[in-house]
Amino acid sequence: MASHGKLAGKIALAGVGALALVALALGGIATANQSNGSDVTVVKETREVDGRGILSANVVCGKGLRAVGGGHAFRGAHDVSKPVAFPVSAPGSTSDTPGAVQNAWDFVVVNPTSEKISVELYAMCVPIG
Repeated sequence: MASHGKLAGKIALAGVGALALVALALGGIATANQSNGSDVTVVKETREVDGRGILSANVVCGKGLRAVGGGHAFRGAHDVSKPVAFPVSAPGSTSDTPGAVQNAWDFVVVNPTSEKISVELYAMCVPIG
């Protein structure tokens, strides 16, 4: 019975994460709509994460663009007892200057498996201004 509670907790946590992702995406869409909407650029990068490794990475928008959203995907075999985790998915900047434009989307990926995996990382970008 205890394992059912843990599974329910993981499902609830996944649900909360999905809701947060939807909220971030909707926030990005709302921001994109304020900038005439048609100028949204999606930047996708595929990265590898070593077995039992942690990847800290960002996806950078092009010059003159700022990040308003991001996303990620792991398309490999899933193991509910060792889920691949994305504990950080947030706006970031390639500049150390305080108040700089958030021109990137930052990620942290945790791979609890013993095998190297590939993940897809995305940034939604709109023109600055």
